Amino acid sequence: MKIKKEINLFAGMFTAEEIYRYGDIILLLGHIIYLVLFYRFGVHQMVYYNYFSVAFYAVMYFLLHFKKIGKMSFTYLVLGEIIVHACMGAYYIGWSAGFTQIMLCIIPIPFFIAQNRKAIPYILSSFDVVVFIVMRIIVTNRVAPYSFDTSRENILYIYNTLCSFIIIIYVSSIYIFTNEHNKREAKAQNEKLQKLATIDPLTQLFNRRAMMDYIKKIESNSRRTNSVYSMCLGDIDDFKHVNDTYGHEVGDKVLRAVSDVIAGNVPSEGYVCRWGGEEILFVVPNTDTESCEKIAKSICQKIHECTFKENSRSFNISMTFGVYSVTPNENYDEGISKVDKLLYKGKNQGKNCVVSK
Repeated sequence: MKIKKEINLFAGMFTAEEIYRYGDIILLLGHIIYLVLFYRFGVHQMVYYNYFSVAFYAVMYFLLHFKKIGKMSFTYLVLGEIIVHACMGAYYIGWSAGFTQIMLCIIPIPFFIAQNRKAIPYILSSFDVVVFIVMRIIVTNRVAPYSFDTSRENILYIYNTLCSFIIIIYVSSIYIFTNEHNKREAKAQNEKLQKLATIDPLTQLFNRRAMMDYIKKIESNSRRTNSVYSMCLGDIDDFKHVNDTYGHEVGDKVLRAVSDVIAGNVPSEGYVCRWGGEEILFVVPNTDTESCEKIAKSICQKIHECTFKENSRSFNISMTFGVYSVTPNENYDEGISKVDKLLYKGKNQGKNCVVSK
């Protein structure tokens, strides 16, 4: 658990762009140190090349900062620079200074950046290994132009080893970031799909499918605790007239407003859904008919008090509700059938009312 928390913290601290910019800064500082070492040791060819390397990474930083270069292009250029630098170091100073070990440390990097081009990482890695072998053959069969005493050679070897270590840490960090980023994206996508599967997009209430799942759970709990639960089904009166008179866009506004009123007045333990069309159903556990009827009457009054305006015209709406309490001995589908009949009984009695049994 502790390790996972630390990984999540790391992934949340940096963006992908920052990871690349920090990598560029590390390389820039690393080549400045190389420049100083080669200058002190008198390796003129490597001094000139590191002037180029320092300028190269400075330019790369600004290109990354202003998003003038893609992350893949940046990485390919960096890998090329590292390979050339390692080869030149081995050629002029010798194999034992440890320059070429850096080439082995960069092998995994292409696999993190070429996810849509599966052949490229294998090509680049194979090229890196081939160059490594060729340099081994060339360097060990000749005398290097520059030879140093043991202390200077150890300084270069230790610094190259340190650079190799930093590269491995950086590559591991990219892996952690990539893995955690992919997990977060997958989680967000799953949550989005789950929301699409359970939430009505217009009213932001539960949809019918989700409500059925909740009703089954409420029914199971009702039988276990031997308690009743209440259903209330409401239907906006003359909703077709609203759509025909003011347009479907206004009808959608009315439906959203009604949904907000109902959702805001149903107890927190209850569930509200768009049952279909202009019908809205809410279910409240451990609630009898009388209590649910009070909730419905309050909602009915508040909805009737809402005033809607379209251009210079204003209008009010009403809603009819049916309320039914389901006992532990009844199935939920019986409750749905009865509350539906009570709703239409209210429609036949003149609408804008609450009918219960």
